[in-house]
Parts: sequence; structure tokens; C-alpha cells
Amino acid sequence: MPEIFSQRSRLKLNEPGNQILSWIWKHPKSGKNLEILAGYDPKERFFSSGSFLMYPWVNRHTSDRIAFGEEFISLENSGTKDSKGYPSHGLAYSWRRRIIDHTDHSVFLELIPDETFSLTPLSKIRVREEYSLQTISNEEVLTLRTFFQNENLVPFRFCYGYHPYFRMNSQSPLPRLRSNMKKQIPLQEDLIPVYPIYGVETNAFELEQIPTLDSLFFGEEPNVILQVPNESYQVSIHSYANASNEIPLSYVQIYTDFRGNRIAIEPMSAPGNAVLHGFSLTTLLPEEEKSGCFQILLSTM
Repeated sequence: MPEIFSQRSRLKLNEPGNQILSWIWKHPKSGKNLEILAGYDPKERFFSSGSFLMYPWVNRHTSDRIAFGEEFISLENSGTKDSKGYPSHGLAYSWRRRIIDHTDHSVFLELIPDETFSLTPLSKIRVREEYSLQTISNEEVLTLRTFFQNENLVPFRFCYGYHPYFRMNSQSPLPRLRSNMKKQIPLQEDLIPVYPIYGVETNAFELEQIPTLDSLFFGEEPNVILQVPNESYQVSIHSYANASNEIPLSYVQIYTDFRGNRIAIEPMSAPGNAVLHGFSLTTLLPEEEKSGCFQILLSTM
């Protein structure tokens, strides 16, 4: 299984390369080995632990088919469905990866499209992931950059995101959420965003206790901080785009699973149901390549 490490931490992927098995960090002050991510547990549902790619849509899609250019792909027998029957989390989450390059501190992977989509435009989008792990001053930095290249003869529109679960120690003092995001996007009862998209002011990141959430937020360069005082560290999930060919991950879905003592903080390039509405999608012209990036930074408190 692919594994990378830095001065203070070690990250392992599962054998197919589509899930993070563990990320263990040695706290520089206490010396304790802390599990930062709630690593993938193959005994559970694929979507309930670890971290996985959502692509070519994020969260939910309310149609049983999806259009790419002039072609439609049926979703009746593909992917997974939520309790409402909506196709969820895209189609590529469980695709196997092949290793292109591997060093002690980084691994470069390429997705292998499922044979089910071999005759569709989806199979002609080359998708690669680069994980890198560094210790910079007193911070541990995990960077995940994803590359998309269009080998179709026509433009391709999509969105993507990641769904990492972070472990929380919920003993007193309780963990807290802080963020620079001030806008929350209303969701309907079925968790589909209200279109046209609009934002409302939120105080979710000013509270002293994390509320129950399955909520969508927006920010130009979102930064979400999970503070775990009981173990004297904090996790910062930061997204940014520095160039015109970089895909901004301006949306963040946050889902709390207190029974599992974990929280999902999901950087995304668009809200749920975006492909159906043509909203905030990334367009790739023939032969064009774009990439998006987010980082997870660990530091002491």
C-alpha cells in the first residue's frame, strides 16, 4: 500500500489508492502519536470513514442521468444512492489508482476509469492526484493537488471535491470550529441546495461548542480550523487558487458524526446538484488541463 512520511507524521493509503487508511502525527510537545484522520475502515460503508474523491459531481445529484457535452450517462445502476434515492458523491470514489511516482514524502497517482464508463466522455478525462507531506517550521502540512486533463474532442464540464473525516477527542474541554467563512448556503430538507444559490450570515464558527451540522458554507479562500484542546492541537483545512488554470475550492460541506467522534470537512469546487443547474462548474477545453489544491495543516495549541 502507498505510504509517505515526514519528520513527524506518516500517511498510508489503502491498496487500491482510493482511501486514506491512517494519518498518524507525533505531537512535538507531548510526544503522543495522534490519529488525525478517522482512517478508512473496510468493515464500514465506504463513505463513513477515511477520505475520498467526489467527481464528476459532489454530494447529491437529483437526476438518474448526467450530461457531459451532448452525451448522457445513465446513473440508474451506477454509483451509490442516498436515502432519498439521489446519486451521491460522484462516480470515481472507488476507482483504482496506479502509481506514477513515489518518494518518501510524496506519491503521484492516476485514476483508472471503471470499465462501465469506457465508452463515455468520462473515460477520456485523465485524473491524477498528488499527495505530499512536509514538516515546515512547527507545522505539519499535507498537500493534495488534483489534475484533470480533457482528451475528448469537445469541452467537458464537471465539479469535484474531497470528503475527509477528522477524528475528534470530545472530552472536556470540547473541540471547537473556527473559520473565515461568513456565508451559509441554505439546504432543503433533502439536503439539496436551494437554487438560485444565495448565502446567509452564520454564527456556526463563533460558538464554543460544535453544533450538529450537515451544512454548506462558502468563502473565497475558505479556511476551517478544528481545535482539539484536550490534545493540544488544531487542524486547518485551507483551499486556495493562485493561477487562472487552478480550480478554486470555494465551498465547504461540514457534517458532524458525534457517535463516531468524527467530523467531515469537505472542500468542494461547487455545491451539490451543480451539474444539473450548470452552476459553478469547471470547463475543460479539448487537450486543456487544470488542477485544484487544498492543504491540511497541523499545529500545536
